[in-house]
Amino acid sequence: MPKTRTKIVYITKSDFKRDENRAFVRACNLSNGQRVEDLFEFEIRRVPIQEILDVDLSAMVSAEVASAYAQVKVPCIVEHAGLIFDDYKDRSYPGGLTKPMWDTLRERFIEETRSANRRATARAVVAYCDGMHIKTFIGERTGTIAEQPRGNREFYWDTIFIPDDPSGRAKNLTYAEIVDDAGLGLDYKIKELSQSSQAMIAFLDYRLAAGDPELWR
Repeated sequence: MPKTRTKIVYITKSDFKRDENRAFVRACNLSNGQRVEDLFEFEIRRVPIQEILDVDLSAMVSAEVASAYAQVKVPCIVEHAGLIFDDYKDRSYPGGLTKPMWDTLRERFIEETRSANRRATARAVVAYCDGMHIKTFIGERTGTIAEQPRGNREFYWDTIFIPDDPSGRAKNLTYAEIVDDAGLGLDYKIKELSQSSQAMIAFLDYRLAAGDPELWR
């Protein structure tokens, strides 16, 4: 193991994201097979940033990471995920609007959006600002919206999204039910299925290849 690991400053106020980041570090590998925990360490900072409303997740998270960098003054990342209904792929809807819609509608989200059994893609975007540039990294998981919320872990829309699982182990389970399942759990969601993990791995692959940003060498 290297004597020092690259520090990643991750801006989030979500305790759920903190838990998922811990699982990500211990369970996931980079694309080259190296373990995340051998090369990187994350510093979670609770920095209040203005949440931008934009259906385009990449545009929204890019604006948020610029706001975050202006406050912390060090390279940092922000991550956000949303649902995109298959019949609105060309408009990326609801995308970045998923969170305010979910926060408002909660258990009525499915009813109000008429999304029961609807095909959708969970898309996550990690935005990275090094003080000179902003780059975005995307991860996706296809799936289906459940007929009603299921599962105990009420993190965002995890109770209604049923991810496609090529292994078949999590067949017809929502993300929340996968985390509840003793044979699967949070590590399985994060390592095998999570759109956020895909986006984060894409970012860390870039960070490993690019080295320290020019401004900070």
